[in-house]
Amino acid sequence: MALKYAMRKAITNKADVYSYGVLLLKICSGKSNSKTKENQGNDYILNKACVLHSEQMLLNLVDTNMSGDCDKKQALKMLDLAVKCINLSPTLRPTTFEILSELEQISNFSTPSPSAWFLSSLVLSKWFMK
Repeated sequence: MALKYAMRKAITNKADVYSYGVLLLKICSGKSNSKTKENQGNDYILNKACVLHSEQMLLNLVDTNMSGDCDKKQALKMLDLAVKCINLSPTLRPTTFEILSELEQISNFSTPSPSAWFLSSLVLSKWFMK
């Protein structure tokens, strides 16, 4: 959940970007936002991602069940995008257009098909461009 939403402040497109970053982290790592471990307190994926990013070890976050089956370069780019999206400063988070551009680069599609463009536009207009 975006911090502004939890604090009952005005929601912006950047709050949706934050939520998207959390979703990317959950997908890539196979973990939820917080997981309680016995005698270890809470292990927050957001904190862990930021620490691993600063140590340039972000690939350690990839789900071990799929780490052998995924392209490490693509996984690193996705995780890096996720970390950009969860930046505490909304002004430093990427825009929706920047996210789409990075996703296109990551997926190696130079130009999406018209139907893919239409569907992504429809989804994004409902979620990111309110």
